[in-house]
Amino acid sequence: MKSIARCVRSFHRVCLGITFLLGLTLTAQAHDPGLSTATVTVGDQQIDVLLGFARQDAALIFLPNPDSVDIGTAEGFEAVRSELESVTASEFNLYLGEERVLPLQTTAQLKDSTNVEILVRFSRTNATQLNLLSTFFERFPLGHREFLFVKTASGASLGEAMLSAKKNSFQINLPAVSALTVSSRESNSFLEFLKLGVEHILTGYDHLLFLFTLMVVCRDLRSILTVITCFTIAHSITLALATLDIVRLPGRIVEPIIAASIAYVGIENLLRGDSPKWRSLIAFSFGLVHGLGFADALRELGINSAQFGIVVPLVGFNVGVELGQLGVAAIVFPILWNLRRNSSFVRQWVPICSLAVAFAGSYWMVERIMQK
Repeated sequence: MKSIARCVRSFHRVCLGITFLLGLTLTAQAHDPGLSTATVTVGDQQIDVLLGFARQDAALIFLPNPDSVDIGTAEGFEAVRSELESVTASEFNLYLGEERVLPLQTTAQLKDSTNVEILVRFSRTNATQLNLLSTFFERFPLGHREFLFVKTASGASLGEAMLSAKKNSFQINLPAVSALTVSSRESNSFLEFLKLGVEHILTGYDHLLFLFTLMVVCRDLRSILTVITCFTIAHSITLALATLDIVRLPGRIVEPIIAASIAYVGIENLLRGDSPKWRSLIAFSFGLVHGLGFADALRELGINSAQFGIVVPLVGFNVGVELGQLGVAAIVFPILWNLRRNSSFVRQWVPICSLAVAFAGSYWMVERIMQK
């Protein structure tokens, strides 16, 4: 019985080896319709997945009407590149431990007139188990196979398998990541999320307009710092609570309220004039809502797949938002300070600006309600 078992195992290895050589040949030359390849390279900091498809298969599984576009030409391929990348990012799932990792980068290219390659890049965590799940087979014709080869960055084999509709997942144990690499990557992760926080606040026209409307009636530096501090503390609280899933409101509620806060502050400036009472309390109250909006943005950036849990991305993103706010305030305040020395600005332009802000906030509120 033992000799029979050894023979069976040897036969299985021979078959798998032949399949592996076939897969490499197809990767280097052409992919027969009905067979695709996936080469997974595991590094210390990232995991790259290179998917190879025959042009006919790529057109069949990615395009609603495969005959409408010839992706074998440069023009045809460029017309559908974004669709190829979008579908690949959602259909090829990579798990480290129990957590799904979202792609950092998805890039499709036309290798030649008959082959399409798509690179999907993921950040690696210190998890010791890798699970790959491909749901492409729901789009493939019956009988399609995908040869999967997993290797280290140095080329050492970690495993291989032939995936199909009946077996569309593969799981292996990974070599450990050095503590030095983890520490370095954690620092990089913090800087990346800090950068994303700065970019988010600088491109968040509604948040910036809210801050500007709060500041335009402030008469001194102290009142501006008080308003910004209250707004910062409030949105930091709800950003943390929402990101940790302790408090969460759907975007269809949060986004209209953010627009309503802009309209409210504009109207209050019109009705109460310079330095309205309770301005700090208003900044704090609406800051809680704006924090929920920041949390939605952070989730969209993939915090649930971050390699160091939730603390590093949360702190980095929040610090980035604060630096962005302070940078804007540092630019806007001197301008407002000089303008407020002119009585006509306070008497005429502050009400005009506030009216424009109230109108913009009301318009966005109605627009967001209608879109939800």
